[in-house]
Amino acid sequence: MTPADELRAAAAKIRDLTAEATGAPWATSWSEQQYEVKSPSGIDPIAEWTYAIATWEPEASEQRAECDTADADWIATMHPGVGTALARWLENTATSLTASTHPGWQDLIAADALAVARAVLGTPDQT
Repeated sequence: MTPADELRAAAAKIRDLTAEATGAPWATSWSEQQYEVKSPSGIDPIAEWTYAIATWEPEASEQRAECDTADADWIATMHPGVGTALARWLENTATSLTASTHPGWQDLIAADALAVARAVLGTPDQT
């Protein structure tokens, strides 16, 4: 598989995943003991984490401040809009790579894009 093929495969995988995902952007918020990732409609959470915290104020706010919400915040930041832009970048980078007789030149030109593509595809990064 050429570097351009890897970039296109990763872009296709991301596009497939974002096509099925709930609309973007996403945000996080508290709802009693649940920390939720929500879509713009905010009707149903996309994902939620339940914490053993008080349900009354001010104890609830104090305990929420101590909760590890990093995973939920990360998920909300990497919503389908980010995936769509990432897929477009990978595809554009693949398109810019043209045939050459110099072995390995694509790996050097598109090292960052290839690292992302390989992470998406779950293949070892060779850069």
